[in-house]
Amino acid sequence: MSGLKLKELEIKLEELEKISAPSPALEQYATPARVVAAIVFDAAMRGDVEGKRVGDFGCGSGIFAIASVFMGASAVQGYDIDSSSVELARRNAADILSEEAMSRVTFQALDVRDISGSFDTVFQNPPFGAQRRNADIPFIKKAVQSAGAVYTIHHIAAADYLRSRIRELGGTIEFEKKFIYEMPRMFAFHTKERRKFELILFKVVKIHNQKE
Repeated sequence: MSGLKLKELEIKLEELEKISAPSPALEQYATPARVVAAIVFDAAMRGDVEGKRVGDFGCGSGIFAIASVFMGASAVQGYDIDSSSVELARRNAADILSEEAMSRVTFQALDVRDISGSFDTVFQNPPFGAQRRNADIPFIKKAVQSAGAVYTIHHIAAADYLRSRIRELGGTIEFEKKFIYEMPRMFAFHTKERRKFELILFKVVKIHNQKE
């Protein structure tokens, strides 16, 4: 496997600029560099990144897309409904990637439901549905339709519901992993300076004999 070592990848991702004015409606919570590095590095170890076509759905600052480029993806496309996030992702990529690496990544402002094309692997940290119920379902549906392997992050409270919905949407869970996300106070309605959440990562693969 080519690409960076895990700690090297994390250090690189720590350099990326974060969204300065996150939208509560879009649940724009930044995924920590430590978490992204671990997920993408593990996916690369599993053969899901190097030489692969990768999608980053709800790309935000572009962190999953950029990590995938560092780990040898052949082509990476990041999407976000928020045009200012897309501009940030482009700046981050230009600031940290070589000219050759930049040729392998693009970003587009687009609703996840309007994404077309296919990917080998999709990474995503969709809205958890705290502001709009089931906001994560269109992400799962599109990712499973579009890719052979999907790495998707969700709040642990929704895990049982999502396990059933994932199969309904044409996927099966290959593995899952829990981790803690410590979120700083970001919005006016947050009452604590920091709050810990238990999250879960699913690796979902498409059920090939199921009709889309």
